[in-house]
Amino acid sequence: MFLKKEKKKQKLVTFYHDIEQNIDSKADVSLCREAIIRFIELEKKYRVAATYNVVGKIFKEQSDLIQMIREAGQEVAFHSYNHQSDWNSNYYVSEVKACREAADWPVGYRSPRSRFDNSTLSQLFERGFLWSAESDIAKEPYFIYKGLVRMPIALDDWPIYMGKLNIDKWLSFFSKILDERRYIAVGFHDSVASFDLEKMLGVYEAAIKEVKKKGAFFLSFSEGADLFRRAAVEKYYNKAAKEWNKDTQRLYRTKRFREIIKEEAQKIERPIIVDLGSAGGILTSPLKKIASKIYLVDNASGMVSGIDSDGILEPKVGDATTSGLPDKSVDVVVAARIVEYLFNPDDLAFEIRRIAKPGAVFIVTFPVLREGKKETNEGNPPNRVRHYFSLEEVKRWAEKIGPGRLFGVQYKKMEPVNIEEEEQYRKMEENPDSGTIPINWVFVGKVGEGGEGLCLSRRKLPLSLANFVLPSEWIAGLKSKISVFKKYIPKPVKNLLRPVVNFILGR
Repeated sequence: MFLKKEKKKQKLVTFYHDIEQNIDSKADVSLCREAIIRFIELEKKYRVAATYNVVGKIFKEQSDLIQMIREAGQEVAFHSYNHQSDWNSNYYVSEVKACREAADWPVGYRSPRSRFDNSTLSQLFERGFLWSAESDIAKEPYFIYKGLVRMPIALDDWPIYMGKLNIDKWLSFFSKILDERRYIAVGFHDSVASFDLEKMLGVYEAAIKEVKKKGAFFLSFSEGADLFRRAAVEKYYNKAAKEWNKDTQRLYRTKRFREIIKEEAQKIERPIIVDLGSAGGILTSPLKKIASKIYLVDNASGMVSGIDSDGILEPKVGDATTSGLPDKSVDVVVAARIVEYLFNPDDLAFEIRRIAKPGAVFIVTFPVLREGKKETNEGNPPNRVRHYFSLEEVKRWAEKIGPGRLFGVQYKKMEPVNIEEEEQYRKMEENPDSGTIPINWVFVGKVGEGGEGLCLSRRKLPLSLANFVLPSEWIAGLKSKISVFKKYIPKPVKNLLRPVVNFILGR
């Protein structure tokens, strides 16, 4: 049921800040801003990656504050838009909408007081958010709604502010959960710090030192969510590698992709080819006779473990967006059935531009968003995170790399059953009927000049850091239900159920 850990891995820690200023409190705004400056100074001193969850209306009222946090290299996310003092379910949907209208680039959201419901989650997913961070019984991230990642919060500074814990007891509890958990997220408010700045900065610094003493790794919420997504997909394909490599060879689209890649590659004398997200090398390994080198890059080690390195074929465990290949070293870049799993497809565009020689050929496939079809994003991890592309999305994405041609492959969902049907499918691709939409888009282009605006959306952490148990889907579903309904369960009943829940969840 669970992935066995071969060796002890680093613990992962996210420090976050809820930036509320005097909203819902009597804090002094100038002291709140001073607290943020001092947080940033500590984070710079100790090289801490952190996330700042900022109330949405501050984005417009104090854009300089947002810019300061971003220029310090820290993540900025939303903490609702208004943070109403009577926060309740009537606000959940409208607050998410207002946040997205305020800024289209943040990818994370934290609800006031960790109060949310399924309408919150569905709005976040539909509006392009990567993660939701709330108080949660889970010990690690998980999919809480479709492809939306829950980043569970273990502790914040509120018990100190309310007098429930003194500093020594708070730090002792913090150290305890740091020992017990694979991942923890711990928060500090600007408003809380403003009431006793030196005291709360001392607590924050002591917590940072404890993390460093225990050799844990600092990461932002977005880095953690992205790491979890990639680890979940990698685990799935590691397990399915043998069957996937076998079954995929039979598909019509595989044959067509092979033909397209070969047609382009053989125009270049002894090309250096890289296959990003290569799986078992089904598409490009047949090109050994014409290539001088073929790099087969996949983050699922099980996918490339059966490939023998023979001087031309070189299997490589790595991420499609951080392949590790030298700059401007490749003649042909292939990225088939991979871009749909990336939260930010521009990361792939950046990597293609980085590793490709000027004028190199790039061939990328996209699953098509068909009219009337909704993305279900349910079930196994690949299905949860898969994105289907409209024609306009593909064009906008490809323009960032270079000019080329876009065409469809396979206009009928059913697989052709014989050679005659295959020929019919090919004729449909050569001259598709007006208004028909294929199953796959293929873009074949040449790397052009420009690309100055492209960069990685965030630090790409190696999957070796993914210290996650990655529970099965039914356990993930149970966690989400418990998180939503636990506030309605009387405390005596919670205490009785806790040992059972902990056992089920592997705690």
